[in-house]
Amino acid sequence: MAAQPTLLKCFFHVFGVVLVSFGLSTLAAAGQLPPQSDAATDPGQAAPLSEVDFYRLISRLRRQQITAAAATQELRRRGLAFEVTDEVLARARHLGAPSELLTALIELDLQHTEARRAPARPPRKATIPTGPPLLSPRVAEDKPPSPAPDGNNPRGHAEHLHRLPLLEQARFYALQSADDIPDFIVTQIIRRLTRDSSGRWQLRDVLETEVRVEGGRERVELRSIDGRPTNRRFEEVGGATSIGDFSGQLAAPFLPATQTRFREVKQERYRGHLCRVYDFTVPQATSGYMLTVRLADGHPQRIQVGYQGSMWIDEETKRIVRIEHTATDIPPGFPMSQVESAVDYDWVTILGKRYWMPKMAETIQVSDTYRQAFRNISEFRNYRKFEGDIKIIEE
Repeated sequence: MAAQPTLLKCFFHVFGVVLVSFGLSTLAAAGQLPPQSDAATDPGQAAPLSEVDFYRLISRLRRQQITAAAATQELRRRGLAFEVTDEVLARARHLGAPSELLTALIELDLQHTEARRAPARPPRKATIPTGPPLLSPRVAEDKPPSPAPDGNNPRGHAEHLHRLPLLEQARFYALQSADDIPDFIVTQIIRRLTRDSSGRWQLRDVLETEVRVEGGRERVELRSIDGRPTNRRFEEVGGATSIGDFSGQLAAPFLPATQTRFREVKQERYRGHLCRVYDFTVPQATSGYMLTVRLADGHPQRIQVGYQGSMWIDEETKRIVRIEHTATDIPPGFPMSQVESAVDYDWVTILGKRYWMPKMAETIQVSDTYRQAFRNISEFRNYRKFEGDIKIIEE
């Protein structure tokens, strides 16, 4: 499943910051694999893939001997003859496996456990993936294989998914959320603040907008300013104007090409959810995170930066209830000196179906060059289906 491009955008009266798509090409990664046999290179080979065969498939993909779509098709056709552990997933990321291949791997692990039964073997010892580890290494305990989940038994499917590490379950749901987004309309209330000379935030105004998302693209219509109806365009109000991020930030850190490093730091309650908190770091070279500054003369100035942040994963639902990040590696002299964002997510109902969507968001943008600082606090209300004509439905 392909992740939607990041949709969070910040437009400025003098300049603007844009988070562009995180859809990068697969990265070449250093890694040693055993010599490849003729059987392993035969796309028509019907035997289930061994763990080494799977790594070879990634290697063929990295050398452009096969496309990502063809590799995913071969994986689904042949199935697996090994257990998918956190070590396997970490090594696959290190070798440069694309998101769609990892997603297919996890789905096969959920759907075809019986087909992956391997001959009895001594218990495995703890293994450490080559390259930068994404998770703390731990002993993988052998367990008796569980029955393959029944598609008509949601409880059985959930129990099988629970065998994956928490971070991998969150990854699965984050990418799934990005794929499941329908066309919809939502009301966004934006409280815009500016920082005065004493460093305190002062309310500038309150905007009410209607955001329409169709085919992954956003259109924003300004409805009112400080409670008064207006005919002005959203782009004309000046200052900082924010648009919602509808699952883009959830998916971006989990794309293998970004080489994100995760570290579990604590357990705490947030908004009533018992969460595990993970810090993450995305290097500048692989982030795909572009800051674009549009100057007064209309000419853009663009740089790629890294980012780091934290995510709160609900231990019960395995969903990310909050994610926040800060841009890093911004060079001196660039018009923007600080860019931060945070989004809180929750269930919303659209035409009787639940979706994991933003409920609150906050952005901070600071320019030392222009001596300006903006802070926007957004609330998203009344999600509803968009099908050309508006249908107002129960929230």
